[in-house]
Amino acid sequence: MSKSVGIKEIAELAGVSIGTVDRVLHNRSGVSKKTALLILDVIKKTGYKKNNAASRLKLAQNNQIKIAVLLPIESLLKEHYWYLPLKGIESAVKEFIDFGVNYTLLTFKMSEAQSFENQIQTILHSDFNSVITVPYFYSESKNLLIEAKKIKMPVVFIDTHQEFTEEHYSIYQDSQKSGKVAARILHSIIGEKGNYLIVNLNNKNTEVQDNMKKREEGFRSFFVNQNVSSLPQIVTLSTNAKNLNAFNLKLQDLLKKNTSLGVFVTNSRAYLLPPLISNDQSKKVTLVGYDLNKLNLDLLKEDKIHFLLNQQPENQGYNAAKGLFKLLTEDEDSSLHLTIPVEIFIKENL
Repeated sequence: MSKSVGIKEIAELAGVSIGTVDRVLHNRSGVSKKTALLILDVIKKTGYKKNNAASRLKLAQNNQIKIAVLLPIESLLKEHYWYLPLKGIESAVKEFIDFGVNYTLLTFKMSEAQSFENQIQTILHSDFNSVITVPYFYSESKNLLIEAKKIKMPVVFIDTHQEFTEEHYSIYQDSQKSGKVAARILHSIIGEKGNYLIVNLNNKNTEVQDNMKKREEGFRSFFVNQNVSSLPQIVTLSTNAKNLNAFNLKLQDLLKKNTSLGVFVTNSRAYLLPPLISNDQSKKVTLVGYDLNKLNLDLLKEDKIHFLLNQQPENQGYNAAKGLFKLLTEDEDSSLHLTIPVEIFIKENL
């Protein structure tokens, strides 16, 4: 077996938790003789050698790791995109719970910067020692970094990339690149003679998010860089996700021209559009959206959404929590600087 085997692999092979393996390695009580013998047998067969990194993990038991997780309130809804990074965080915390790792979820409204700021103040004045959040509001996120540095609290941003001069960690997908991927997909189907519609679905009273803007920029830049004789018509529609009349009107207008239409939804709400597209119209429309939430997946299986670009939000959350554990126990931060590749899903590769 590989010499790189660690306590996680030992735990998996023995069918126990990492904490149980750690107790056996350090001769602590709380493990039955039968289980201890099983673990020792696995250790012997794998040739595992205790190293300094494994020893340092004990520090977490004496200094409990309390992670503040600040996400949009939609993270409470299992069908919503924001539930997925939370699910990943929960998975990582369960993996290391025997080492004193826990988290508290705080939520904010994406339409209210003040709700984000209020929760930041709660975090800064509590006993948390690390933060996972989304830099949804730039100035408030910058303030978080400034204040967190004063108390040596590491901050990990997920999902959205923002440029800050302050030290921070970031796990995200390159939005411009993903926009280019969407453009390449649609261009291969629609071609240069068809039309393209970019749809930004916003919350009430909110502007288009930065990552949505960057996706649009990437989408448009793809066509510019193709050096085609004439650029296709690319229309952008930014509208309230709860009032899709504007989309319906624009859809009817574009389909009057009797050409194929490529629709690019710049966030995870592509599922809102298929009910507005008739069966006859659907023959002319190819729809690309983001993320594997349940509503999107159901429509992908039905061929009403044709492509989904995956940001791996669950993986982002998992890596953020696991990375904080490694940072706080081993002073290792390499896994907190990640750019997530673009995954393309069609119904055949679910």
